[in-house]
Amino acid sequence: MEVLNKLPYFIFTVGDPRINNWVLFNPSVVISVLFSYLYFVFVCGPRFMKNRQPYSLKTFIRCYDIFQIVANSFIVHKFIKGGWFTTLSIFCEPIVYSTNPADMELLNACWMAYLTKFIDLIETGIFIFRKKDSQISILHLYHHISTVIISWIFGKHYAVGTITFIPLVNCTVHVIMYTYYFLSTFGPNVRKVIHRYKFLLTITQMVQFVILIFYAFQSFLPNCDVDYTPGIVVILNLLINLSLFYNFYKETYMIEETKQS
Repeated sequence: MEVLNKLPYFIFTVGDPRINNWVLFNPSVVISVLFSYLYFVFVCGPRFMKNRQPYSLKTFIRCYDIFQIVANSFIVHKFIKGGWFTTLSIFCEPIVYSTNPADMELLNACWMAYLTKFIDLIETGIFIFRKKDSQISILHLYHHISTVIISWIFGKHYAVGTITFIPLVNCTVHVIMYTYYFLSTFGPNVRKVIHRYKFLLTITQMVQFVILIFYAFQSFLPNCDVDYTPGIVVILNLLINLSLFYNFYKETYMIEETKQS
């Protein structure tokens, strides 16, 4: 109950005074984008494609994948420049909204990472225009929507210090993912070579969730000067994602392997 009572604060207020006037952290913007996204996914997109042939979008997809690789690599670079692997510790530290150069690097990296979560929604549009409806699963929709919401809440309150470990890991995983997706656009010969490693993408995602779950448990330690409420939200979200990805892995790879044997 205490967690539910605190949620309005994390949703409707901006804890970090450095981003008071940043438009994308306004609740109305996030809500409008997500409702528009859902309307497009369930109404507008299918209606537009009803009597049309699927689009190829090969060139667009390649450009999109390259953008994701470059953007996420740059964000990881910003996190490293902000102190990761040099001055920052993975263990719990007090929250300080500092304006020194390193902390502003972390803040800007978090803002960029948050922005990419909106750009990630384009992926669903690609599925719709290519009539790959089977890929618009509960896992796909939940993962994209929950990631926007979690990134939004954390960006408003926790774009500081060691807590930036979460987007650092996520952006690193995205570099790996989109590198694979980009390579898979180069015809059947390339796809044949890399397809055998596709299952590793799902494993990488699941490993990411497990690492971040253990990381978030720090908020419950008595010597950790961080409110545990966001920790609960993050852990629950990660557990749901882990469950969905595991089910996908089991149905896609384990059952397929059983059939082949």
